[in-house]
Amino acid sequence: MIDEEMKKFDQKIAEAKEREGEIEIRDAILDKADFLKKEAKDYPEAEKFYREALTMTGGASRKMEILFDVIQMNLEKYDMDALKKDVATCKQLVEEGADWDKKNKLKVFEGCYCMLVRDFKRASELFISSIATFTCAELLDYKQFIFYSVILALLTQDRRILKKEIIHSPDVLSVIRDIPHLKQYLDSFYSCEYKSFFVSFVEILDVVKKDKYLSSHIDFFSREMRLVAYKQFLEAFKSVTMANMAEAFGVTKEFLDVELSNFIYNGKLNCKIDKVSGIIESNRPNRKAELFNNTVKQGDLILNRVQKLARALEI
Repeated sequence: MIDEEMKKFDQKIAEAKEREGEIEIRDAILDKADFLKKEAKDYPEAEKFYREALTMTGGASRKMEILFDVIQMNLEKYDMDALKKDVATCKQLVEEGADWDKKNKLKVFEGCYCMLVRDFKRASELFISSIATFTCAELLDYKQFIFYSVILALLTQDRRILKKEIIHSPDVLSVIRDIPHLKQYLDSFYSCEYKSFFVSFVEILDVVKKDKYLSSHIDFFSREMRLVAYKQFLEAFKSVTMANMAEAFGVTKEFLDVELSNFIYNGKLNCKIDKVSGIIESNRPNRKAELFNNTVKQGDLILNRVQKLARALEI
């Protein structure tokens, strides 16, 4: 079946080369590439014909359409080098005048690439900026896209962005109830209901564990999300007992002790644990003092440069 279809495509391309112009030849090559991608699932061979058609294509938007097919296949193959190169090419095509729709789709394609390379901050920014204009249905369905947008925003964005772009987003609200556990996950975190948050967090981790973009980062995602929750909790206190914090999160004191000790040791948490009294004391830096010290340092550098300049002018 596939061999017969391939012969038909080859014949069509040969006839186009003999009788038609370059546009018809390109379209015949693209038809073959589409068949190889969608029906035969032969991605390496399909990519070869897509790239051949790309060399025969003019116009930034049309070139991006072809590159999107290539990027989609390479996301499936986890070909990071090709993805990096093609995303950069698409960005250049946007500068050359690609249309609005291609620019918005590129954000989603690039966001998926960023998830693969664990640049969650960049992926979150790209997804958030695409929530109201999402059109990339060939890569993700809208619910899956919102799932990524929410969980990455919780991991990387501050509460102001969460409230404005996620919590109060009508586009997010329109589908979040249809995504299992996601609303509880978002609301409990934002409302500081940590016991409920940890319950939903377990369910979210089960989904992440099976996700093609995030599964390889499951340990990192789990650790960093717990760290974000601990930081948010501790920001409200100068000191708090280990027992109270363990109760708030619905975990044992022993588990929490190990968790916090590891984060403190690695410099991720600015606090210390008094084992005798069972108290966690926050060591948040004094922001005003930090700004003052930085200003003094910058002032010293400027004075040194002025003095060097003055000496040079005297000479």
